[in-house]
Amino acid sequence: MSAPRAVVVGAGPVGCLAAQVLTRRGYTVQVYEKRPHYVEQGLRYDGRTINLSLSPRGVEALDGHCDRAALDDLVVPIGSRVRHEPDGRIAAAGYGRADWQNLSIDRNDLNLLLMRSAGPDVRFTFDTECTGVDFAARRVTFADGQGQESEVAYDLLVAADGTHSVVRGRLAEQGLTQCRQRQTGVEYREVTLRPAPGNERMTPTAIHVWPRNGFFMVGLPNRDGSLRCTLVLPREGDLTFTDLATEEELRAFLRHNFPDAADSYRPVDRGPSRAPVSPISVVTCAPVVHGDSVVLLGDAAHTVAPFLGQGVNLGLEDCAALGRLLEKWPDEQGTALAEFQRERVPEHEAAAALSLANYDELNGSGPRPAASGTAPLPTLVNFVSSSYREALDIYSRDRRTPAAADGAAADRRVTTT
Repeated sequence: MSAPRAVVVGAGPVGCLAAQVLTRRGYTVQVYEKRPHYVEQGLRYDGRTINLSLSPRGVEALDGHCDRAALDDLVVPIGSRVRHEPDGRIAAAGYGRADWQNLSIDRNDLNLLLMRSAGPDVRFTFDTECTGVDFAARRVTFADGQGQESEVAYDLLVAADGTHSVVRGRLAEQGLTQCRQRQTGVEYREVTLRPAPGNERMTPTAIHVWPRNGFFMVGLPNRDGSLRCTLVLPREGDLTFTDLATEEELRAFLRHNFPDAADSYRPVDRGPSRAPVSPISVVTCAPVVHGDSVVLLGDAAHTVAPFLGQGVNLGLEDCAALGRLLEKWPDEQGTALAEFQRERVPEHEAAAALSLANYDELNGSGPRPAASGTAPLPTLVNFVSSSYREALDIYSRDRRTPAAADGAAADRRVTTT
């Protein structure tokens, strides 16, 4: 019998890892990516260079799918969080144990590592966009950069095409899944800091947080000693990114609100006017499978707010779970997908709730009161709990607040579109 055919839409980190997982399960794999081949053309995808935080969950999902020494060469270990208060005080706190660390990595570096790790059995096609899917016939349509269309047959279609997934959109149009997109009311952009060597306020092995009243900045370290920060502001109100349209306006804003960071600010190469400003939205979707032949992974299935740094880890976990279930049911793809649905959707929902729960700490409102001796939310999610559902249960119990209340609080901060 010929090998089953898997088509993966999207060549980001999740799509590249999914391709590896499927080749190991005996599939022939074709990956289609609408963006140009950035390796050959020297590009950086999207201009979005905000770092990713790989937790032990994400690292475990990568185990055996990329060279660990190569990964170690790309990351900066993060062993603590440094909080920069408005009055100038700083407070550093470890995660609880010396061996508890997250890893800061440039998203493009991770993407390239996983792409190169896919091996010769995975065929990549770039500059080719998914334009439609015939789910009954199991055929997907693509258009290349010249607008020429082609159809490709599949036995398994994997949608790893992100928040604006075309595959998910086609499922929703036909009533095959239900999706909800909610706007958080905030936007973000990149800000790069280059502290002078020996700057004790900018520890190079920590995540840095500047909570303010209604907005915040978070910085992850790079290997060159710089900090790649995410500045988050409201979309509407007295202070928005429209007020920071020029270089001088941005510098003045940093001097006023983040004085210990302002001296280290360096504009990105493309200039402040071209640094992308993007809205932060939350997307939930169920089911994330269709029949016995389609599965949504990563942001295509669940776009969580980046307030806890879990998006990439959740997506990589999706890939690991899919591989494990396909191995469990080698001749029953439909059974494996049904079990994936039952197992992963509750994880997606819990991760989304936890990410929104961390928003209060980041924007200066402060975390929910916790019982004495309980773990801070980042420690709980990244190191203590075995699953996002367990983390949400512990978080709700320790705060003596039902999980439903967390969801209600989150809903008050977002609007549905």
